Amino acid sequence: MGSDSFMQLFDLIIFGYGLYMVYSAFQMKKTHQPPAMLINQTELIGARDVKGFCEAMFRPFVIFGVMAALYGVLGLINDMVITIPAITFGSIILFLIMCYWFFQEMKKNKRKFLK
Repeated sequence: MGSDSFMQLFDLIIFGYGLYMVYSAFQMKKTHQPPAMLINQTELIGARDVKGFCEAMFRPFVIFGVMAALYGVLGLINDMVITIPAITFGSIILFLIMCYWFFQEMKKNKRKFLK
């Protein structure tokens, strides 16, 4: 597997993860249970307000999921159609900033609703 194939696979995984995040956000809003993939279920034992956590995290889940899916699509286009290094660099920086923002929101809302 060459480096181009690896990057395309990575972009597909990120795209799928983004779609999963959006799906999880709507499931979380409907069931009032955070996805097990992102929240350790032991953290929910004795939690103050799981429903409040789910409501507070709905928007960050959707925003991060859409951004991840767009990052995956942009990466695939950049790998398969036209290669512009500045787009790759810029999208990686934006993705890392969004990861930082998402995990800060998660941390803040865990502290507020779960602990």
